[in-house]
Amino acid sequence: MDKLKILFSTLIYLSLSLGTNAQNGLDAEIISGNIDVCDSESVEVTLDIQFSGQTPFKYKIRLFPGSITTSADYIHGDDLDVNGVYRFTTNISLSIPEGQASSSFLIQVTEMSSDGTTYIPTTDPGVTFTNWTLPSPNAGVDIDSCGLSAVLSAAPDPVSSVYSWETPTQGILTDPLAINSSYSVSSAGTYPLTFKQENGVCTAQDEVQVVFRGSPSASVATFSEVCGTTPQDAVLNLSFTGNDSPWSFAVSDQENQQITGSATTSVYNETVNVQGETTYSLLWVKDSNGCLANPEDLTGEATIVDLKPETNAGTDFLSCGLSTQLSAISDKGTGQWTSVASPITIASVSDPASVVTASEQGVYTMTWTENNNGCENSDQVEVQFIEMPSISFENIETRICEGSEASIPFTIGGNNSPWTLNYSINEEAQSVTYQSPTSALISAPTETTNIHLTSISDQFSCVSELGNELSIIVDQMPTPFAGNDTAVCGLQIDLNGSMSPSAQHGEWQITSGNILNNEINNPAATYQQSTWGETTLTWIETNGLCTATDDVRVRFDEPPVAFAGEDLTLYNQYETILRAGQPVSYTENWVGEWYISSGPGIIANPGDQNATLTGLKHGTVNLEWSVTNGVCPEVSDNLTITVKGLTYYTGISPLPKDNRNDYFSIKGAHTIPQNELVIFDQSGAVVFKKSNLEEGNQWEGVDADGNPLENGIYYFIFKGDGIDPVKDYIVIKRKHN
Repeated sequence: MDKLKILFSTLIYLSLSLGTNAQNGLDAEIISGNIDVCDSESVEVTLDIQFSGQTPFKYKIRLFPGSITTSADYIHGDDLDVNGVYRFTTNISLSIPEGQASSSFLIQVTEMSSDGTTYIPTTDPGVTFTNWTLPSPNAGVDIDSCGLSAVLSAAPDPVSSVYSWETPTQGILTDPLAINSSYSVSSAGTYPLTFKQENGVCTAQDEVQVVFRGSPSASVATFSEVCGTTPQDAVLNLSFTGNDSPWSFAVSDQENQQITGSATTSVYNETVNVQGETTYSLLWVKDSNGCLANPEDLTGEATIVDLKPETNAGTDFLSCGLSTQLSAISDKGTGQWTSVASPITIASVSDPASVVTASEQGVYTMTWTENNNGCENSDQVEVQFIEMPSISFENIETRICEGSEASIPFTIGGNNSPWTLNYSINEEAQSVTYQSPTSALISAPTETTNIHLTSISDQFSCVSELGNELSIIVDQMPTPFAGNDTAVCGLQIDLNGSMSPSAQHGEWQITSGNILNNEINNPAATYQQSTWGETTLTWIETNGLCTATDDVRVRFDEPPVAFAGEDLTLYNQYETILRAGQPVSYTENWVGEWYISSGPGIIANPGDQNATLTGLKHGTVNLEWSVTNGVCPEVSDNLTITVKGLTYYTGISPLPKDNRNDYFSIKGAHTIPQNELVIFDQSGAVVFKKSNLEEGNQWEGVDADGNPLENGIYYFIFKGDGIDPVKDYIVIKRKHN
């Protein structure tokens, strides 16, 4: 970087001084060209300098970077050749820093002077002096390789990226510019290769020796035949190529046998022990150099032929029926069927597809034996003969009622349960499975139906085709209508049932009461009940095997009787309990209601038979009691209640009796529940007490023992439920005789 800065400054200086130089007519330029040397610490160089201008003159020459050297003497005209060129020889030393590819500097005539004192700049651009580092390439270690191809491994010097392999006299390099180029030849041998590297004017090279040892090749074949019923010896024929014997090898049958060996001759026989057809191939071959054969150079397959027939009697199977056809597959030689079972008959023993018949159901074994030039082999097939299923019905026609099931009994022939019976109803396929040979076909059609039996199969899927037709006659279920549930007021009703179109017969079934005029078969008969309440009547219809019923519930409501009770007179009472009579005799489902027609009062619970009436005042209140029961018309009754005050006289004159104020009496006292009359003298002592005064009560002025009290003023209190106590005085004044 410092060299470049100085060179750039010099160029600027020269350009600024160019005008002065031209004015003085002196100039110089090195014309000998750039100088390149290879890895030299010191070198003598000759420079050709072309001067212009009037001689004599002096000049300054500079090695940049470096010091300026001034010419010792003036240059005169005879120092220059005809072209004004002065030849200058000097010794230059320029070392190369460690690790760098080169080192260089500028040689330049910088100034000239005609008087040796005043110097002016020149226009000389100068020439470059470069010292290049000599590279040290490495072609890699010598190679000793099996085969005829190898990968090189050169290592160039980092000072330069210009390198390559020289074109070999034999063989082919895949890429001469690659340090790891592949090199291949056509024959074994030793081959030298040169790796060259350049750096500027420097060139260096290195050599590597490549030894190719080649690789062997081999093939395998055989002409052996065996009878694969037992293990036997066979011979493999091996052939080897190559010059580096002995050869070691391995052959394999690709399954469980691998044989290794060694051969010193190019043709070699290896004995193997096999059972049946076996194919061998070469796994690997190695020569005495330890070089393995390439996979593509191992050829051939040795197949040892097996004379044993691949006897195949066919797969075990099941025969539906007691006769079937065998299906052996012929291979080699001649074949024959045999069987040790006495129920078996073979139609043609030499035919692999012979028909075989069994006299009874069972599992039987047949043997198919083939002979190929004395090599014999057998195979067996197991056949299970199945007796075909059959079915028989006791009846082909049955009758049922709609909604019920038809059970058609049958018997199945054969011994191989379970059986599946396939049939169709109205072209809809159905099936059912049975475990017992004595069973029944169950069906529940809604109308007369024909059942087409199609087939029956057993547990072994042996199928017998059927063509039977069964008939199920279905009596339609009647739809009786006993009428709508209803209620009547009274004990008689005209029924409104109806006979269904499919019914052949109908009648009423009753548990009480009676059908008038004995019209028990009339769905619109008149029915009379003997008791109040709800009853159920049943209308029964029959059609063939079918019977159906319908019920109608009838409620017989008793006409109610309204009784509000006897008219009442109340004394000092402003509430009371109403007590209506029972409207009906048999139920509590009737509905009653109290109403105030006129007068004051409040009914607390108007729907109660014994409602409470409050808010009464002196005078009269009129009430109505209305009753309904079910569908019976409403009936009502009226009640009048009169409210009065208690009345009495405050003076009596008992004895002698003259029917004038003979006794003390409180009119209306008997209407007050829990009433009581207490009489005191003026000192507050009780002189008389009586409870539950009755109508027409009389006190004759006596004490509790019946003794007459003295004349005078007495006090009383009368009290009872629902009234405020009555407090007043009584004057007793007896008459004189």
